Amino acid sequence: MYRFFEDRNYDNINELNKENLHHLKNVIRIKADEDFSVVFKDKIILFNLKDDMLIYKKEIFDSNEPPIKLSLFFGILKGDKNEKVIEHGTEVGVYDFYPLIMDRCVSNISDKVDKKIQRWQKIAKSAAGQSKRDIVPLVHRPIKVDEIAKNYSGDLILFYEDERNLFFKDIKEKLSKNLAIIVGPEGGISKREIEVLKDAHRISLGKRILRAETSSVVGAFYIIHNMECD
Repeated sequence: MYRFFEDRNYDNINELNKENLHHLKNVIRIKADEDFSVVFKDKIILFNLKDDMLIYKKEIFDSNEPPIKLSLFFGILKGDKNEKVIEHGTEVGVYDFYPLIMDRCVSNISDKVDKKIQRWQKIAKSAAGQSKRDIVPLVHRPIKVDEIAKNYSGDLILFYEDERNLFFKDIKEKLSKNLAIIVGPEGGISKREIEVLKDAHRISLGKRILRAETSSVVGAFYIIHNMECD
């Protein structure tokens, strides 16, 4: 079943914006008897299409969101790796994304931040529809590691390759429902940044060393799945 997002309350108005309507009719070419859902700001509605008219079927009350709000702070990566982090991170349930300007980041997007954020937000929206999310995760503007404390007040978890003995299960009971994971760029996290993040919970993702983009998605899924299966 396809899912679309409307940036308004429902208000009993059975209409879609031009972009969604075009995608529905001309891109996926939905059939008359095929249901689809629309996420409004205040509710989720199931529709189908008949003679180019949206036919209301029912309100959807089941939630597809995780039991926690998990933010992802990730070191900005090279090429299209950032897009993959946002796409797959959205699919597994990440609540919002914070691109990090870190000491060992190779990629510099300072002269194209607006275009990058706009594209990443579109990717998040597309992935949210595909994975039947109830929200579109927000992609924040890039910040530095030193600014994390100013922008986030939940529990911080740092996936650290030198940590071998401590895992999520060991700290789970200490944590709130507002969590954030921090993942470094290709070159890893510098000693200075480790010191800045000294109050974060350092845990392991296992014995194998994962690529930065893999760690982001696997780490997010690891924690969300663990909490959903509780």
